[in-house]
Amino acid sequence: MNKKILIGITIIPIIIMLVIAIPKISPGGEQISTNTISVMRVEFIKEDIKRVSYGVTERAGAIKSEILVIDEKGKAFYDLKVDGEKGVDIRFKVSSQDIKRLKGLITDTGFMHIPKSEFAVKNNKSEFTRYKLNVSLDNQAKTVQWVDQSASKDFVPPLLTMMSDAITKIIENYT
Repeated sequence: MNKKILIGITIIPIIIMLVIAIPKISPGGEQISTNTISVMRVEFIKEDIKRVSYGVTERAGAIKSEILVIDEKGKAFYDLKVDGEKGVDIRFKVSSQDIKRLKGLITDTGFMHIPKSEFAVKNNKSEFTRYKLNVSLDNQAKTVQWVDQSASKDFVPPLLTMMSDAITKIIENYT
């Protein structure tokens, strides 16, 4: 009898934690911000960079550049350039569900409060991907620049990787 009560007392908190956690961590679960945001603009730039050394000097240039701009209504503009040549310019509308997820990712994760805004690249890296994310929410603005973790001198917070993955998924779904 004692073992049954002990097992029951142990299982109840586990079940409660699962009921709360599963909707938040499931990939299909919506992340809806409870904050009301009237003005939002997201500008995401992803550049594949290559450094070329000329002996004394070196030059870094973008092999491929992607720019995505999204406003709070879901109006989006995507620009792709390869080797500096004009690639594609696409205008599209992001679904309200994707906008809610993006807003939730920005507001509920603490993105606006990341203390560091720039992450430097290691000197020995000749090819790397550089990201820039500029977010404006009502009267707040935050710009963060970073490179892939393998090319960064500093630790890149997983939140930045999560943000770039979510925005890259939007690009893939709509272009």
